[in-house]
Amino acid sequence: MRATYLVCHRLISSWKADLNVSLAALEVLSGLARIHLPLEIQIIADSQVCQKAVKWICDYIVYQCSRPPPAHSKDLHSTIVAAYQCVTTWLLEHPDLLENKDCVRIVLEVVELGISGSKSMIDIPHSLALQNKLPEPPRLKGEKELKPVSMRVKDAAESVLVCMLDHVGYFPPPYGSETLSSLLDEKTLLQYCNSWNGSNLSPENAIEHFRYFVTDNSIILALLEEHLGNDQDPQPTVTALIRGPFGRNAWAMQLRHLPRHKSGSKMQMTNPGRPLPMNNLGIHYKIRPRYFPECVERIPLTKADKSIPPLESVIGDPVEHEKLSKLVDNQIAFEEAVERQIKASERKYPNPETECRAPSICQEFQTSRLLLSHLGLLSLETLKDSLTQPLPSLMALDQKQSGFFKQLDILDRISTRTSDTVFVFYMRSGQASAEEILDNVTSHQNIHPHFLEFLLSLGWPVDVSKHAGWTGHTSTAWKVQKPNEDFDIPSDHGGSLYNGEHQVLYWSDVLSEIAFVVPSKTKSHLNDELKDDDDDSLGEVTLRIKVPVRPDTSPKENDRRMTSLDEGTDPSHLSDISKPRALSLNLECPDIHLQSGRSSGRKFGRQQSTSIGCEAKVIVVWLESLDDYLSFPLSDLLPYTTTGLESNAFTPRCPEKDSYVIFIHALQSGLFHIKMQGPVGRMTLALPLVDGMVVSRRTLGTLVRQTALNLCRRKRLDSENCPPPHVRRRQKIQDIVSKYHLKLSEPEFYTSLFSSAMAS
Repeated sequence: MRATYLVCHRLISSWKADLNVSLAALEVLSGLARIHLPLEIQIIADSQVCQKAVKWICDYIVYQCSRPPPAHSKDLHSTIVAAYQCVTTWLLEHPDLLENKDCVRIVLEVVELGISGSKSMIDIPHSLALQNKLPEPPRLKGEKELKPVSMRVKDAAESVLVCMLDHVGYFPPPYGSETLSSLLDEKTLLQYCNSWNGSNLSPENAIEHFRYFVTDNSIILALLEEHLGNDQDPQPTVTALIRGPFGRNAWAMQLRHLPRHKSGSKMQMTNPGRPLPMNNLGIHYKIRPRYFPECVERIPLTKADKSIPPLESVIGDPVEHEKLSKLVDNQIAFEEAVERQIKASERKYPNPETECRAPSICQEFQTSRLLLSHLGLLSLETLKDSLTQPLPSLMALDQKQSGFFKQLDILDRISTRTSDTVFVFYMRSGQASAEEILDNVTSHQNIHPHFLEFLLSLGWPVDVSKHAGWTGHTSTAWKVQKPNEDFDIPSDHGGSLYNGEHQVLYWSDVLSEIAFVVPSKTKSHLNDELKDDDDDSLGEVTLRIKVPVRPDTSPKENDRRMTSLDEGTDPSHLSDISKPRALSLNLECPDIHLQSGRSSGRKFGRQQSTSIGCEAKVIVVWLESLDDYLSFPLSDLLPYTTTGLESNAFTPRCPEKDSYVIFIHALQSGLFHIKMQGPVGRMTLALPLVDGMVVSRRTLGTLVRQTALNLCRRKRLDSENCPPPHVRRRQKIQDIVSKYHLKLSEPEFYTSLFSSAMAS
């Protein structure tokens, strides 16, 4: 608690103007947030410390945002973004903070400040209150003009808001922390429909059963109107796949007229019944209706009353008179018979002859229209003609257009969290070549007894083919594959099991996920990198590969090797050091000349990935001799550290440009000595590990993992090409909308809602 007080106080008072110190302080606060005391020694003051820590961090954000415009720079905004991430960490690790009204108010105020640029609730300074001078009244949120400090700050504030609403108190979810999105897709949902006959269903054909809409130009709604195996419950049913900036979610909804506890049986669902008659309505009196008062009968008649003679006195034709009399008598007799029949018959209620019968149960519903209407998206205000307004609030997508499913698949494979990779090597004493280092992890006899324990403390093992999160390489990440064959876990291995071929070590939280890979000679991405996963061909490609100049060869030999490559020599004839460099990196290569006239920035054999990762290479090296860090062959091992997210050429021009190495040396005392090595000419400032630190065996894995995460986060803060994950997803959705948007007028759009297929 004292450390939290001290760091927060110094952050607000003395360190707020220094970028590196502020980032280090925020990293320390994030680490302190993850410390949970045992229940038997927890005290009430812990919650107060957490609340004050969150308040101080929010005050730091308010101060940085309120600085004058000349002070606003990229570094200032980086500290604000890091502060928002620190607030998220405190809320996730201490969900009880949301039970405090003051804490929730403070956090929501800084979230509003980051999104809109101002706060609706303004605290009146004490000096102004004494002078009876009040500031301008705050504007309501709906009336405010959005002027955020920067888009980076706005994106960070949105991320805090989403974590508060979706993940605080609910992480990890019941299905694990491997993914924050639903694993259901169009193909999986259709397999649960009764219309599916068990045949092979391709994903391209599955999207034909859905109707796609876009709202707010950032959310794709895929609506399925078929029942998911519940024909016995004929209710209006719609299944929605919602793809947004923060992931993919699946919802199944039903329109019910009765709650579920009253509609358990089929009879109750099909015939809810009608109210029974009530017989206790009082006494029925037989009263003969009168048109005049009773006193009329007691009034004697006058001659004027007899001015109209009776019918019998004016009969001229007795035959017609008899006919008329008979008609009157028959009608009187009929009415009396009906009255006697009604009185004599004791009928049950209701009368089956006159009872209204319910129509047959409807089995087909236009549930997409019902759902959109209930969401308020079909009003005339939200629907605008695309001829007058390019992007209305609700738009329809043309899923029949070619390439639509591929774009959805790319969107689904953009992670909602930052994805990092750490490569772990084991270097025995006296080794200097990459081949020897890679061979060390093939057997447990070649490694330190505590090395495998250290690996398991970094993360938990996951099966690559069944893993839905980040696996260390884009070819296997963010999708669940069906394993081709059963894999037997070898008992005699020194860490090579986690080389990415079958298993990796994985760790994740709400903000980030990280994979720990132990490269070995048994695993290589050479085959995966050169596979063409696209439907379209690249045509004839002429490669000009820049082979690095080896210091142990003469200039003539280097020129000869470069000339042989330009003449089309098979890359398999390259030397051992040039082969993995030339073929193992799946990168954007500016030295590829496409004769078909395509852009030279495209990846060889693979489309450019939408997922942009941090280009910082974090490498952990276990040393048996500390002096061997000077001879660690970093350049030769970099080709084995590819993830598919790189954006350099086939061969890095400067291998050590963005490489961070954490050396670990086991001491005889049981402690571990840490040696940090950053890029050339740059220091490694990320915490909690620092150069020369000695840590214990129990905390080694946790500190190494947290340092690797902080290194990658700092790299993303410094880079302008690493937007947050939800921003990348939003940009991809906007690209899909711009390409597949159906430009329909209002009448055409309403007509398409009532039709079985969308109008083209």
